Amino acid sequence: MSDDWRVLYRDHLDCDRTTRSVASKEAALDQARSLHLDKRASIYRIEGPGGACLPREDILRWLSENRR
Repeated sequence: MSDDWRVLYRDHLDCDRTTRSVASKEAALDQARSLHLDKRASIYRIEGPGGACLPREDILRWLSENRR
């Protein structure tokens, strides 16, 4: 699998950001969890290979089901 999953989010300074690429959807979801819970970032979506996209609603549902 190629390294092209990225999280798009808004940080605490109100700037839009994109994370570095990671190897899997699961790793991107872990990044999103860390950003959301630890840094209080607002997650927009996760983009993956071949135009794959996890919308904000799906990510937030996953986050609520997979809290640490």
